[in-house]
Amino acid sequence: MYELEKEKYLGNTKNIYNNSQGIAVVETEYQQKVFEGWHSHNNAHITLFLRGGTSEKRKNSSLDVGPGSLLFYHSDELHLNHNTLFPSKNINLEIEENVLKELQINEAIIEKSVRNTTLTKFLILKIFKESLVADPFSGDTINMLFAQLSNPNAHLDQFEKSPFWVKSLKELLNDCWNENPNLQDLAQVLNLNPITISKHFPKYFGCTLGEYMRRIKINRSLSLIDSKENNLTEISFQCGFADQSHFIRTFKNQTGFLPKQFQKL
Repeated sequence: MYELEKEKYLGNTKNIYNNSQGIAVVETEYQQKVFEGWHSHNNAHITLFLRGGTSEKRKNSSLDVGPGSLLFYHSDELHLNHNTLFPSKNINLEIEENVLKELQINEAIIEKSVRNTTLTKFLILKIFKESLVADPFSGDTINMLFAQLSNPNAHLDQFEKSPFWVKSLKELLNDCWNENPNLQDLAQVLNLNPITISKHFPKYFGCTLGEYMRRIKINRSLSLIDSKENNLTEISFQCGFADQSHFIRTFKNQTGFLPKQFQKL
């Protein structure tokens, strides 16, 4: 077992960007087998898996992860990886303790933010895109994006104390992700007044219905783009967009990347 120092990961580091304010973005690739024993990292970090996958074991859990998976690691948390697929690629968002103190949050809050998988994934992609730009504004921009990610009010705790219909609505929206349901349709299925959904949706979902559906659609499109089995026109229609240009605009708005740029990551 050993501890990895700041900005060090077991794979090959392709890019590192440190905003000099306590946040580092490290792009890591795995082309061949690496150390598979227990290890930890000095700093807490979030890992977004872009390509490949691995089997991960921690003290009381084990799971398989693949493209689109998000994992949070506490500082000094022991874990090991095996059965890694090659090639694999990760984005690691590393957070120093001073950032948490400045934002008056702790690691538990960051861990909770990862449960809001889609929003956190898009924010990390935007942070990654900003790290590639690396101009005089990038450092502050990354801090602003991270502040959104770590905002306790942006998480989905609300579902735990929400009316019974909110969970049903969430499941319904995720089931019909490639459709374009309106308030009347949703209210009819849930036996609710459309005004009830309209009035309370932002409180429990943290955004409008349109924004929530766009996030789901773009999240689903990530795996379709990665598979390269369909062109962008086919993907846009599969995900319920009116045309390719609308899909491209929405994809860039949510992730910071154009679809073709994302394919090349």
